[in-house]
Amino acid sequence: MSSASFTKSSLVNIQTKSALASQSLIYHKKDLIRANVTLDSGIHLLEQLPPDSQPSESVLDVIYNCCKGQDTPPYDESIIPFKYVINAEPIALTETDSEDDEQCHLVEVTYALPFKDKERDLRISKVKLEIENKNDLPPSIPKFILSSAYNNSITRPSVLVLINPHGGKGQAKSIYKKEILPVLQAAKVKITYVETQFHGHATQVARDLDVDLYDIIVCCSGDGIPHEVINGFYSRPDKGVLAFNKVAVTQLPCGSGNALSLSTHGTGNASVATFQMLKAHRAKMDLMAVTQGTGPTKTTKLSFLSQCYGVIADSDIGTEHLRWMGPIRFEIGVAQKVFFGATYPCDLYVKYKIDNKAEIINHVNDYLTNQSSDGKNLPEVTEENLRVLGPDLSQPVPQDWTRIPDHLAHNLNILYVGNMPYVSADAQFFPAALPSDGAMDMILTDSTSSAFKTASILMAVEKGTHIDDERVHHSKVSSYRLIPNVRDHGRHFISIDGENFPFEAFQVEVLPGVLTGLLQDGNFVETSVTK
Repeated sequence: MSSASFTKSSLVNIQTKSALASQSLIYHKKDLIRANVTLDSGIHLLEQLPPDSQPSESVLDVIYNCCKGQDTPPYDESIIPFKYVINAEPIALTETDSEDDEQCHLVEVTYALPFKDKERDLRISKVKLEIENKNDLPPSIPKFILSSAYNNSITRPSVLVLINPHGGKGQAKSIYKKEILPVLQAAKVKITYVETQFHGHATQVARDLDVDLYDIIVCCSGDGIPHEVINGFYSRPDKGVLAFNKVAVTQLPCGSGNALSLSTHGTGNASVATFQMLKAHRAKMDLMAVTQGTGPTKTTKLSFLSQCYGVIADSDIGTEHLRWMGPIRFEIGVAQKVFFGATYPCDLYVKYKIDNKAEIINHVNDYLTNQSSDGKNLPEVTEENLRVLGPDLSQPVPQDWTRIPDHLAHNLNILYVGNMPYVSADAQFFPAALPSDGAMDMILTDSTSSAFKTASILMAVEKGTHIDDERVHHSKVSSYRLIPNVRDHGRHFISIDGENFPFEAFQVEVLPGVLTGLLQDGNFVETSVTK
């Protein structure tokens, strides 16, 4: 073949490919929406979104709105705020384009439709954009959008999903598949999935974990798996120093108790909680060291949520055999104990940090005013931070501890000590709790009040106003020791993070700022005290 014929044939081929590429570009540009990206607020659409680009409301949404007497909250469809952006990546329109093109101004954005009600399922949409003001932006527009969307958060984190398949009345796997996984996949999260096989399995996983592989451990469960993970870290040779510094521990609601998710992500809806988790900041949170036994039988476990003794513990752990009834089992247990005037005498010693309700409010306000967390440069945890400093249970308490008077301790019906505001969706038991103030919130009530008055206190827990009642003793403490004086030990319980612990003396102290968690702007969700 002559060079002339070769050149002519090549030219025909080149022209044909060029025409096809142009046709492909014209075809795909029909799907593009012109937009401008601002440096601070979000993506401004210069054209109206096509009707089929927005996910329609489900039948359940319509029923939900009718029952609550409201419509879907209106929002401005001409802007996609950065805070709702889940993912952004370049679009390759032709075979010759690269999806990794740093200069690409054609971007596909995945985002959550704005929402106000955190208990409704998250709705996710996608839109393909042609960015008009590309010359005003950094070279990589998708990376800029992502960095703005995840300001101070982790973009496309590597997560270890630990799921209790028996959680949530056996619905945990279904909740994960239908509500959690789609959000994680939309955000291009790197997922390692593990189902726990037995009680304590998550402890083993956390103890043996290569922490360099993960940014977050996501506990798709109730409160049991986070408790196991934290104690798995603590059982490592270095007491968990490396793990507590490197890996954030969080929860997505898949169980009957979802206190960590409610307190940090503000919802019991798994899809919304997943979105909130992705947008949250790394922040330091206090843990509590719970010690029982002396000498060779001495054990110390970590608690992230609460310890309880009395009516609450017996109504929780004591009704485990009725778990099939759902949350009502607990309410029935409480009603029974309160009606019959159950009393749980004990000896109680406390090291107070604040023992005045007005001062507690001032403390909370000062903390919120002065505290700030951008998720970066968090203080390093050392072995010293994990050292338990309290005396042995066989030794007397220090002189700066206070013995609770017998008229209260010997008539006690509720002792509840916690580190997070919500213990369940309808129980704001510790509304003054703070992530890292070096204190536990202690709530005490006694049986000298009538059953009606005690019931009225418990009914106020939903709104967090029970702490205002003069019959409720509310304080912030750094350490305490409780010695049960109940006669029939076999019928009563001590609950630590919802787990059944031996019914014997125990001592607790705060370990400040040990756990790395994920918080909205560095704080717990709003409560009756913090709003």
